[in-house]
Amino acid sequence: MAQTVAAMTQIGIDKLEMREYALPEPPADGAILKMEAVGICGSDVGALFRNPSNPKILGHENVGRIDKLGSVAGHIWGLKEGELIALEEYLVCHQCEWCHKGEYRHCWRTDTHNNPDPLRYGSTPTTREPALWGGYSQYLYMPFEAVWHRVPEGVEASDACLHIALGNGVQWAVVEGGAGPGKTVFIQGPGQMGAACVVASRAAGADFIIVTGLTADADRLEICKQLGADVVIDVQKEDVRDRVREVTGGKGVDVTVDTTARAGVEPTMVAIDVMRMRGGTMVVQGGNDIADFPMSKLSDHYITLKQARGHSFHSVERGLEIMGQKKFPLHLMHTHDFKLEDAAQAVHATQGEIVDGRRALHVAILPWS
Repeated sequence: MAQTVAAMTQIGIDKLEMREYALPEPPADGAILKMEAVGICGSDVGALFRNPSNPKILGHENVGRIDKLGSVAGHIWGLKEGELIALEEYLVCHQCEWCHKGEYRHCWRTDTHNNPDPLRYGSTPTTREPALWGGYSQYLYMPFEAVWHRVPEGVEASDACLHIALGNGVQWAVVEGGAGPGKTVFIQGPGQMGAACVVASRAAGADFIIVTGLTADADRLEICKQLGADVVIDVQKEDVRDRVREVTGGKGVDVTVDTTARAGVEPTMVAIDVMRMRGGTMVVQGGNDIADFPMSKLSDHYITLKQARGHSFHSVERGLEIMGQKKFPLHLMHTHDFKLEDAAQAVHATQGEIVDGRRALHVAILPWS
């Protein structure tokens, strides 16, 4: 009798159902991953509250061990059964110019923004064989299109699934923003991406880091301080512009990173106003169209505007290196673990619901617990 796999499957708006699927044999150039942990991203919250056109298994911050390895994959990848690896969400062609650069997020094969039928962990429906395209599952299908990283020795799987957040932090704050020695970095939002930007900026040698949040974010702001932020600002209690001028001696900041996604126009306008007189860099997520956008301010102050969208292969590698160095208390970022059958609660916790008297920052599902 064929082995079956249990997976929490999204069947509607805020509806997850435990379903069983056949465990496939690995393709010659791929593998089957036995899941150890899947992190919950803020995008999982958005996905759960949208009605899927077909059932799908959510989960793209995937960490597990190679359970079965195809004959060709073992030779090409240099992996062995039992190795602990972290997967990116992207399932790519490995042939286009973007793939050759390690910029898998821009490959058409996996581009959810422009491709109407992308192949991507956490997004591809179960109607596409062999169905196991998401991490809320005991096993995951790993074809040649997968993008993988070795987990550093001594890092637990539940911590390792921070690899996507840390990869984003490196990409947004350091690669795009230019955070590093001599730079003052202004991070909007103390959630998992904001905290990751703090870690990435500090690891890159930034001189001074400022993080903003709401009054309800007091616990998260405190975590950001312990991760390396120099100053945290409650935007509901202090005038951000005045406070930034005060702590920077009137100079302003070199880099701003908005991790609030769709918090509205105000974060963007604040970022422009706290920028140094000339030559700063703004990194935004572009969740809002802004009428009468002040392009003249960007021009007058010679501000470079960049987009925070995903991560490169090298940024995830750097994030895992930071994790392996154990110089930062990253356990403060990972606050909760859940069983597979409690996947909906895990997503709701990421949305902000209180669990065990605490608000979650980053959580994981452990499918075999």
